[in-house]
Amino acid sequence: MRITNESNLPEPLYQAIVAQQQQHSLGEADISCTQLIDAPLIAWMWRNYGDQVVEDAAGQLWALYGSIAHSILEGYAGAGHHVETEAIASVDGMRVSGHLDLLVMPDGTIQDYKFTSAWTVGEAKKQGKPEWERQLNVYRYLLEQDARLSFPPVKRLEIVAMLRDWGPRHAQDGLKPVEVISIPLWEQERVEAYLRERVRLHQAAFSKEIPPQCSPEERWATPTTYAIVRPGRKTAVKVFQDKAEAETWQQQSPADAIEVRPGEDKRCLNYCPFGKQKLCPYVAE
Repeated sequence: MRITNESNLPEPLYQAIVAQQQQHSLGEADISCTQLIDAPLIAWMWRNYGDQVVEDAAGQLWALYGSIAHSILEGYAGAGHHVETEAIASVDGMRVSGHLDLLVMPDGTIQDYKFTSAWTVGEAKKQGKPEWERQLNVYRYLLEQDARLSFPPVKRLEIVAMLRDWGPRHAQDGLKPVEVISIPLWEQERVEAYLRERVRLHQAAFSKEIPPQCSPEERWATPTTYAIVRPGRKTAVKVFQDKAEAETWQQQSPADAIEVRPGEDKRCLNYCPFGKQKLCPYVAE
């Protein structure tokens, strides 16, 4: 990926972002935990089109801020704590790596720091966040399987979420500037089954053939909805996901109209560099 400075950021900021991108390396591993739990198509595109991606440095600022926070926190870990621990384990012939932000000893807690939004944390507290759950349980597995390491069993998994946009309005929703979120521990059989399935999918994606399209969850897809709108009213009377239900409503209330709100693949349109730059084989020109 090539980083440009179209936004004319100050040179130290621009160079820090460029350096951060160049630091990403798998070392002795074949795939990272982050890549493994993500779509095989994304990893395939990085291998085949990564050198064609062009991103403005301003789009990488939040990642830089997160790295700065991590770097500062590393220097203040307590006695007996282990920071930035790398763990690698082989799963069906693929070496998977993970970098643990903090391992709290001796109580056996893995903590991962997230520099994220209040909305993300609010949703995670209400209904969980599957990718966080997958990530930390894979970390736990790698830590316990890596023969180079010797730690007591992991007893607890936690996300330490730092809300980058926290304000007084979020306090009304019960959110604090830093939220520690407990992550469920999976049974060993569940972790192993999940890893084997992800490895199988990614091994298949190493071929030259185009892997399957990312799942709706991976695309952050929102469904097409059908809003009932009424003259003189600014907001919809009701929003349906089923077109037939919207039509039934309109038959009973002819003065109302149906406004179709097309669904979107939000990640593809706004966040994935391959989608935004039309490098993805599934994104229309």
